[in-house]
Amino acid sequence: MSRTDDLFALCGNSRPRDPKGRNARLHFFGTLPFDDGTRLNQKDGSRFSTHAPSAYEQPQPYDLSAPCPTVVALVSVNGGVGRSTLVTALSSGLQRLGESVVALDLDPQNALRQHFGVDPELLGVGRASLLNTRWETLLQAGFAGCQVIPFGNTGIQQKDNLQGWLTREPKWLAQHLSTLGLSERQIMLIDTPAGDNVYLHQALSVADFVLVIVQPNAACLGTLDQLDAVLAGYLERERPPQRLYVINQLDERSAFSLDMVDAFKLRLGDRPLEVVHREPSISEALAFATDPLDNLAASVACDDINDLCRLLIARKKAR
Repeated sequence: MSRTDDLFALCGNSRPRDPKGRNARLHFFGTLPFDDGTRLNQKDGSRFSTHAPSAYEQPQPYDLSAPCPTVVALVSVNGGVGRSTLVTALSSGLQRLGESVVALDLDPQNALRQHFGVDPELLGVGRASLLNTRWETLLQAGFAGCQVIPFGNTGIQQKDNLQGWLTREPKWLAQHLSTLGLSERQIMLIDTPAGDNVYLHQALSVADFVLVIVQPNAACLGTLDQLDAVLAGYLERERPPQRLYVINQLDERSAFSLDMVDAFKLRLGDRPLEVVHREPSISEALAFATDPLDNLAASVACDDINDLCRLLIARKKAR
């Protein structure tokens, strides 16, 4: 048995070439809980909402037939894989290549504002939605001319209220995007929270492209089946989103990491797989809220990010 086969055995996959991963048995990774904002009735097993529709659930007038940008959702089951970092780098890279980019933070952690150096006290989509404030007032300057819409700081009750609203209104994000006045020529990158949650489903409902972000480790390999299950319904749409898998922070000095790349290739088959190499200066950019591409002119990681940007542009033009 090869080392790659050993990795699949570790993750409970007896048939790594199974295209849908249905034979995977995630022995020690378990299932991913999904809090849909409802609670269990202990008497009859039914589920009920903890919040009745509230007064703030009055969306702005919208037209779902209005032109919309190309939407790229960055998703993952595992946390800490570098989604927000890649959103920041791709926003700068695409903008430098002539695209008009808006980065949207749909993660209540509000991490994207740290990457772009946005004032943490500014209103974001969380509180703005509860206040019925139009999202175009939330646009902030990003790197290389791109724009950013932060999630903003929210309290526990505000998060609960918003999650309940999003659970009841599956077109919440589509409605807000239609009021932004963005054109079909623009690109929107959406940073989503890790795991299966209402924010992820809102992003998937409008996504033209889905970038599945992983790192070269057994934890990410072992949770691919969970993400496949989440994506399945969206891939059956009349115009399903295109999937691209991205192995982030690859260190080629590690033989194990290279083995994991081979394992991902076997697991994914002919699905598109891109790689972004590990680059310490990208992490350092977060510490100073600077453009991660400013200091990457001659790095492998910069080439990786630019290649990924060009691939997205080509796919966008081909749609």
